[in-house]
Amino acid sequence: MTLVIDINKDNFNNAINTASEIIKGGGTVVFPTETVYGLGADALSSEACGKIFQAKKRPADNPLIVHVSNFDMVKQVAEINDDLLIKMRKIWPGPLTLLLKKKKIVPDVVTSNMDTVCIRFPDNEIALALIEKTGPIAAPSANIATKPSIVDSSDAIKELDGRVDAIINAGRVKYGVESTILDVTCSPYELLRPGAFSLEDIKKLLGDVHIDSVAWGYKESSKALTPGMKYRHYAPSKKLILIENNQKFQEFVQSDLSMDFIALCSMENAAYAKYDKFILGNDIYEVAHNLFYYFRMLDSSDKKFGVIQSFPENGMGFGVMNRIRKASYSIIKDKENIDNINNVLNEYR
Repeated sequence: MTLVIDINKDNFNNAINTASEIIKGGGTVVFPTETVYGLGADALSSEACGKIFQAKKRPADNPLIVHVSNFDMVKQVAEINDDLLIKMRKIWPGPLTLLLKKKKIVPDVVTSNMDTVCIRFPDNEIALALIEKTGPIAAPSANIATKPSIVDSSDAIKELDGRVDAIINAGRVKYGVESTILDVTCSPYELLRPGAFSLEDIKKLLGDVHIDSVAWGYKESSKALTPGMKYRHYAPSKKLILIENNQKFQEFVQSDLSMDFIALCSMENAAYAKYDKFILGNDIYEVAHNLFYYFRMLDSSDKKFGVIQSFPENGMGFGVMNRIRKASYSIIKDKENIDNINNVLNEYR
């Protein structure tokens, strides 16, 4: 039986204490961060972290992220030089995860037997209080493997009841897409996964970085150095089609071919949709906030398929498009004409 921990300003400390005691006792707790909900366990316990993989049905070669609440914890679990530490004091807490060389205290199950570990210092009051009370917490996103990440505690309760020990019931999160992941064990630093912390801001604060080809979302890596690299992620159960050309997206959603589809689109493109639509938002921040929420709404709808537009890949749009591509069953690229789009989509009927 999963304990649902309601949290508010009046019971905040009691709720944190309850969740912390569960983790300290080797249990698992779903908790909010500023990006998505995480499924947490004691980062220094192999047995506890093994429960994360079991609850999520997560492949053993897909490493976890270790969450910390202060810089002493960073030094406890990873190797970090003084120069990088000075830079990170200007950035953390925030939605940027670093790949660092791990210390022996971190169990191999957390890092999938690699000598590196992902470290994150989240910017969320509940997460920080829980980590401060408990110690380092290993936590991937709190969804069943391959499904859309969870951005609302109500979805966590529906999906994970009976699979975890407790869920903190705290409503919707701020950003809606996971943290950006940066490999700082190499020079120049390498962007492995785009996310809520923009590439432009990374360059301003840390200098130029190399972008791993996997970061664009068109393909998976043969090895998962970090979460989000090797396996198809974030996908609704119903087939989602991405049309990357905006004009072709508008043409399709105006046509009767889109009858069995829900269109996931911007406010601007909503006017073109002849049939059902989910309006993701007016700007990329609203799109990011709503993306996984509407992936789950698609699955609960009576429509057979989803079709989604492309978004500009600057700012948070880079991370949004990475998630959309990884979630898409088929991608219709700019070079394909409308007839090819129709032929591809007709195959799914």
